[in-house]
Amino acid sequence: LLPALSAMFRSFAVVICSSHVVGAFCPAATSTGASPARRHRRRSTVFFAQRPSFCEPLWGATALPSSATTSANVSCTVYEIGGPLTAVLSKTCSKELPLIPHVGVRLFGREYFYSDRIEARPNEVMADMLETFPQITFDLGRPTVTEAELAAWLADVDDDWYAETYNVFDRNCNHFAKQLIRRVASEPLPDDVIDPVLKVTEDMLSELPTWRRDLGLNLMNQITRLVVVSWGRATKKQKASLEQRQHPAASS
Repeated sequence: LLPALSAMFRSFAVVICSSHVVGAFCPAATSTGASPARRHRRRSTVFFAQRPSFCEPLWGATALPSSATTSANVSCTVYEIGGPLTAVLSKTCSKELPLIPHVGVRLFGREYFYSDRIEARPNEVMADMLETFPQITFDLGRPTVTEAELAAWLADVDDDWYAETYNVFDRNCNHFAKQLIRRVASEPLPDDVIDPVLKVTEDMLSELPTWRRDLGLNLMNQITRLVVVSWGRATKKQKASLEQRQHPAASS
């Protein structure tokens, strides 16, 4: 994924950064009282603090308590998948981005997410694949659907979420996660927790001049769609291999 993202950012920078980028815009984190994410925490024992670097710019808190999630509950995890490329993209966009976000939703033992299509993989597989990425997890309470009802809903929306409908700015994995959470969780994330994650990509080009922003909207979306589709296909075998090793009986 990261080599592909690197190629995407370089291609984008050639066109968008035709004039010298001077400085970077960094929105100040403001907080009155408890942060939205901190207000959302469940009433449970705090085992450890979650301290991803993107926590403060998104929600105004340097750390959040452990969600103490249980396997019977719905949970969602916000990942920072950009690593050093987040800084590269920040310069390209003339704006300091707190992360390149990816959100996965876990219930019934599987993590659901959108890449080139809607995917569902065992929690253990995704934990292995994404364990090195900075992340924060929220407990969303008991599911409001059965496994059969979830499967029926996913079948209904499957044609709405595929490679050709992917848009890096306003129809990506994070938007799918918000829609899924609203459908399946008894304690969904409030808008002031999930929307800052969405706005990272929705407002990514907001500091660019109009002509560069218009050019970037089209170019970057085309490049990113190719990257996401390629990544989804390239990692399919890796996910399947991990799933087979961890769940040999289910895969046979």
